[in-house]
Amino acid sequence: MRGLGLMSGTSADGVDAAVLDFDVAGCAGYQGVFGCSFDPALRAEVLAANRPLSVEAMARLDRGLGACYAQLASAAIAHLGPVDFIALHGQTIRHQPHPAPGFTLQIGAAADIAVATGLTVVHDFRRADVAAGGEGAPLVPPFHQFCFQEKQPRLVLNLGGMANVTWLPGMDDPRPLLAFDCGPGNVLMDAAMHLCSAGRLTCDVDGQMAADGLCDAVWLADRLTHRFFRQPPPKSTGREVFGLPLVTQWWSSWQGTAADFLATLTALTAVSVAQAIRTWTPGAAEMLVFGGGAENPTLMRVLQGALAETRIVHGGQYSGIPSQALEALAFAWLGGQCLLGQRLPWAHVTGAQRPMTLGNILPGDNWPDLLVHLSKRMEITAKERSYGALPTA
Repeated sequence: MRGLGLMSGTSADGVDAAVLDFDVAGCAGYQGVFGCSFDPALRAEVLAANRPLSVEAMARLDRGLGACYAQLASAAIAHLGPVDFIALHGQTIRHQPHPAPGFTLQIGAAADIAVATGLTVVHDFRRADVAAGGEGAPLVPPFHQFCFQEKQPRLVLNLGGMANVTWLPGMDDPRPLLAFDCGPGNVLMDAAMHLCSAGRLTCDVDGQMAADGLCDAVWLADRLTHRFFRQPPPKSTGREVFGLPLVTQWWSSWQGTAADFLATLTALTAVSVAQAIRTWTPGAAEMLVFGGGAENPTLMRVLQGALAETRIVHGGQYSGIPSQALEALAFAWLGGQCLLGQRLPWAHVTGAQRPMTLGNILPGDNWPDLLVHLSKRMEITAKERSYGALPTA
């Protein structure tokens, strides 16, 4: 069984598609990644969706994203080979799990993908978790455990738009998997580059501007008192808390250079991650780092300085899974768990009150054949369990 995961994250810079082969264990199941940037007009619409939208505007954006996802899925399948299903994360336009009743919303019409490809689509992964009392995020950590658990505890950090960390217990360690959002990843630095360049630039490529600046330690210490950083897990966040409006407010009163502003925001990202790990996890000797932030050498250098007791490793170089592929691959895996009816424990990840199967299934033209395949796979899994073997999915 092969699944294609589609992921567009908080950075709203484009879509990644990655293929996972469920008949190959762990990282070796990665079969390739294919991606594209958002059209500038579509990206502008996505970023504008941080503000209140009319029903008509949201419906149009939903279809626009669906068309983009469908086009990429078709191109990815042509490039990477046939798959049995597609797992769609969608574009988060609201994530407010608190106060009750909390909510999270990802859009991007799954029906457009099912019609364009003829394939079954698993989508809308987060809302059931919120309904069960969870944060709705992060959802990737069980996949981290599937791929990266070793004899000794290990940390896995994703530096996307937001930063989230997973603490993996050692294989013989009875403690549960632990994960949560640390706070901002690339989102503050990207917003700062947008402001400093009057909209011409979307990111600090290789952290070059930040490398030329000096961190304002007093300003940094004040921002590290933000209430989110003091909040214990489970917790999650988004652009509603750390986004362009906040950075605009900071930039309007900034007294230094743009380079110093970037250097200080880079330090804020790194130090908030380090503080979260020290405060809320048992720690580990090694941390794998994925996401766009892993490709920023300045951020990685500052992060290593802020967390000197932990060896920081580029996750893509370690695993062979490119940083931009990991989350798309994780949602392919989560889509497979949904199709197979697997309930995953989320209590120490999102705070959901009970194990959950996440995702909604939209049958495609291949649904009858996929049902036959799934029933056979479930039968094999049931036999393996009866003999004491672990399932492979």
